[in-house]
Amino acid sequence: MLVSIIIPTSNGEKTLPEVLNSVLMQDYKNFEVIIIDNGSKDNTERIVEKFLIENDLSLKYFRYENKLGHAGAINEGIKKASGDFILILHDDMKLGEKNWISSMLKVFEKKEVGVSSSLLITSPFKLNGINKAFSYIYILGWHKIVNTPEQEVLFTGLNNDMIRREVIEKIGMFDNTYPYSMHDIDFSEKVRRLGYKIILNPKVHVEHLLSSYQRSLKSHLIKAWQYGFPSTLILRRYKYLPNLDNFLFFIFMIFFFMSFFVNMLNMLLYISIAITLLTLPLEQPNFFGKNKLKSRGKKLIISYILSILFYLLNRNIFFLFLGGSVVFYRTLKSSIESFKELKDIKTSLQIIMFYPIWSFINGLAVFAGIFKFLIVHDKAKLFVQ
Repeated sequence: MLVSIIIPTSNGEKTLPEVLNSVLMQDYKNFEVIIIDNGSKDNTERIVEKFLIENDLSLKYFRYENKLGHAGAINEGIKKASGDFILILHDDMKLGEKNWISSMLKVFEKKEVGVSSSLLITSPFKLNGINKAFSYIYILGWHKIVNTPEQEVLFTGLNNDMIRREVIEKIGMFDNTYPYSMHDIDFSEKVRRLGYKIILNPKVHVEHLLSSYQRSLKSHLIKAWQYGFPSTLILRRYKYLPNLDNFLFFIFMIFFFMSFFVNMLNMLLYISIAITLLTLPLEQPNFFGKNKLKSRGKKLIISYILSILFYLLNRNIFFLFLGGSVVFYRTLKSSIESFKELKDIKTSLQIIMFYPIWSFINGLAVFAGIFKFLIVHDKAKLFVQ
């Protein structure tokens, strides 16, 4: 069976050599590599040329001057692929074992499996500076290899995923409505609605090296916006809202500041309660398939208990904890976890500082996306009609 390895890259000169070497070392040799250069401005092309000269590898390189978006780059790779299976591999995802491909192919011996991913390891021990803190704030994956069974999950990240070609043929190309995110969630929903399973294979892993777009404070905060803005696209299609906790955090932070300047505190309280109840069914399905209403219910109960307790001390703080309890809990938990693992007080303090900031920006982006994709879009549609 031929495996087509599609590597979308953009300014990947620092990570691409490691990724390609990890592919070259595989014990399964029936594969082709297709690199889609998504508007790189660095030495990516020279690195690929050098790699081709020094190694015997079936590799095709396609350079695009204008950015295609992540989904757009993958789509270009699929058009050029010949494999029975499509492996989508980010330019900063290094295959962790020599039998990575062969192990993944075994998962597909079950006909109902449409997609399989491995463990994604982002090791804070190998990161420098602010990147350590953000590996605990939003960067997905495990910090080390974990002992967990092979299992069905609800989502795939489209960064180290092997996909049965017939799945793509039935679903069609990836949605590139918004170029930075949400196409993975959209794809996962379509896979499951076709009756295929998404399987997590923990026998192998990829090492997340961090791309050039995730190596500074500015880039991490930009990611907060990029990951939040298109959430409404999923809300429109599948009736739940990714980044819901951060959206509520943003809304109630605004209410908190408003409460000091308006004389309608009771009205704000009523609106706040209404918002929390209305958003109850909008919880995103859990990665491992846990009951989402139960999860949202627990979050609301804890938020209400803390909010009422602080309301007795100061009425204004009610809003702060109604919207921020989940974010504050995650901030504290991540900070403690980082200190246990790294024994680095600086990183722990950075998490306390930047977790709420990242969440606020992400929530603001969701709010802006609701205005863009729901309100303005519907008005434009009505005007056209």
